Amino acid sequence: MKRRLLAALGGLMLLLQGCMLQFPWRTAAGTDPTGTMVVYRLVTDPASDELTGLEICPVPADAGSDVEAAVELFAAPSETEELVCALPEGVTVESWTTENGVVTLTLSEDFLEAESMDRTAAAFCAALTLCSLESVESVNVVSGGQTLFAGLVPADALLRDTDTDPFVRQLRLYFADGAGRYLVSEYHSLTLDEDAAADRYVMEELLRGPYSTDLARTVPEGTELLSCQTEDGVCTVDLSAAFYEDRPGTALGERLALYSIVNSLTALSQVDSVRILVEGEPVDTYVYRSLAEPLSWYERAISPAVVSREELDVDLYLPLPGLRAIAPLPWQVETEGYASAPEAVLAALLSAAEPGFPALFPGSGTVGGVRFWGDICEVTLSESFFASLPVEARPVALQSIAASICSLDEVNRVSFTIAGGPAVFDGVDWSGPWEEFDLAE
Repeated sequence: MKRRLLAALGGLMLLLQGCMLQFPWRTAAGTDPTGTMVVYRLVTDPASDELTGLEICPVPADAGSDVEAAVELFAAPSETEELVCALPEGVTVESWTTENGVVTLTLSEDFLEAESMDRTAAAFCAALTLCSLESVESVNVVSGGQTLFAGLVPADALLRDTDTDPFVRQLRLYFADGAGRYLVSEYHSLTLDEDAAADRYVMEELLRGPYSTDLARTVPEGTELLSCQTEDGVCTVDLSAAFYEDRPGTALGERLALYSIVNSLTALSQVDSVRILVEGEPVDTYVYRSLAEPLSWYERAISPAVVSREELDVDLYLPLPGLRAIAPLPWQVETEGYASAPEAVLAALLSAAEPGFPALFPGSGTVGGVRFWGDICEVTLSESFFASLPVEARPVALQSIAASICSLDEVNRVSFTIAGGPAVFDGVDWSGPWEEFDLAE
């Protein structure tokens, strides 16, 4: 069964000067303008095998940067009974600086009076929290004029009994956030021994799922790991038939499933790319993307937008392979330098590059301007816009632009004005419909 995404577009009609598209539907994009962040806390249950746990927290609206937001949230009380702020009682963050990917936290002198284990746990919770940001490489902790911890990274976090587990490594894995839009990192502990293989451990943990109930697994249920081996920077993962047979039915589900695997494995220093096999055989097409060649790290699948970085979390409607449909994918759109949000969204769409998807737009010079008033956005296309596109790509181009701009809450209609006359529209079929096929139905 097909799932209709853009039913309101079925009866689209072209006007030579001023084509108006109206979208009565509304996406979930932008309903949480603050975004979320991962914060590591201490587990309150003394009987738990884990010392730390993560909490997904809303980003403060007044935060000046992602680092400032992470520091503020790290020092704040937990909102759950199972977790508690890692800072010892009475200890505060006096200041912080960041330089070349290194964040230095200056804590109050009360930190020097805390027990050694409490100081260590707090320092590594700070490292786990801040290093969850892609811009942070390591953390220093200073108190009373002394540098107590320098260059902390998650891989150094020994948060178990080091007498019984002397070689514990923290590995970054990626699972889906609660909204099912982006991947969020979670650290899992690997006890190293002579038989340990980090790449296989990563895959086994991905199949088990996340620790946090705020996150969700992305690999189809029932998938089994048949083999995992890394050679010359390429990690080859062989999965059981369930990985293909029970694959997601949407472009977003496919993005999350594939790049939770790829990004988790390529976070290992020895892995540059990932080849995915099913029952020992290559897969030409998973849902829409080809798995014939190894896949590389894809940062855009990670983490929601942060307002303090002047970003919007919207849906861009991108053309699927074969140009038979368009599909919504979450996108972090930079707004700095643009007069309006619709202008920023349009610029992002024209330059969008999603792995495995066709590059529809020919580049710069295709749009003459964007005007926005009320709930209407008027897009003026240049004379060469359609002339530069193949005939089969012309209908989906307008569909993609209109749907992407209408993913903004403040826009309900898009008007197209074409400079240079109507001749370039000859032979364009607007009948649609433009759908994404749901293979699960």
